[in-house]
Amino acid sequence: MTDKTPENDSTVEVPEDDSTATPDDKKGRPTPKRKEQEAARRKGIMDDPKADNKVRKEKQREQRSAEYQALREGDERNMPLEHRGPERRFLRDCVDARFAIGEFLLPLAILFVIASLFVNSLGAIGGLLVLVFYVIVLIAGVETFITTRRIKKRFIKKFGAEKLPRGWTFYVISRALNMRRFRLPRPKVKRGDHPV
Repeated sequence: MTDKTPENDSTVEVPEDDSTATPDDKKGRPTPKRKEQEAARRKGIMDDPKADNKVRKEKQREQRSAEYQALREGDERNMPLEHRGPERRFLRDCVDARFAIGEFLLPLAILFVIASLFVNSLGAIGGLLVLVFYVIVLIAGVETFITTRRIKKRFIKKFGAEKLPRGWTFYVISRALNMRRFRLPRPKVKRGDHPV
């Protein structure tokens, strides 16, 4: 026998919809879905992603153009960070003051490829051409190695070992193997005019 007292009654009474409820009592709208909430947050950051992307790309293009112009003119304030500072300038000037076979390696390689197309049928001359090219590459490699050692000694003497910039070896080698007229930043010293 079940007791039907109000304490043991399992039925729950649902209150009728009260239209007189104030906005404080209820929020008056359904809870937004997660997708809607994330979209609202993103909208606050950027209204139009395509337009924002276009503006960002335009700013990057302008910055690259300004940096390239600074590299051509030698304006160190607007150069990319990897070219700024007296240490980097000293390394550049040391490379630019030297005459090196390495800077002619790329044009010689192009000439070698073109010549090998025509001389390939001649066995002895073709073999001699290959040998000459490899000798030039070997000389350029040894010369570049010696150049980096000498520049390091001069740099340490002037600035100290702790001031050697990060990646200075690659910086020196890539500049030494590039033709003088195509180097950026443009060379500021004449050949033989070594910095002190």
